[in-house]
Amino acid sequence: MAVNIKVVSFYDEKVDENNTLSDSGTLKKQVTLEYTNTNYELNFISTKWLTISDSKTDDDYVKEAYDLCKSAFDNFDAKQKNIGKTFNPDTGKME
Repeated sequence: MAVNIKVVSFYDEKVDENNTLSDSGTLKKQVTLEYTNTNYELNFISTKWLTISDSKTDDDYVKEAYDLCKSAFDNFDAKQKNIGKTFNPDTGKME
């Protein structure tokens, strides 16, 4: 299985406790990742709002966002496992 994870957006914005845009909210780093499993060329996009810290690099933010998205990416893959397979009526199995 080959996957590609692309950073789609990466910027600061103010959000409330529900991560809804708010002028009076807390400034957070918004990181959106696009996950593609090249076996079936389908994508899954997920956005995370992260606490800003002077000690974090851009790579740190993306890694943190990825770690928070990983279970959603895994669930997405699990739902796609039969995409592209062919059903053989003679054997009653997918090939």
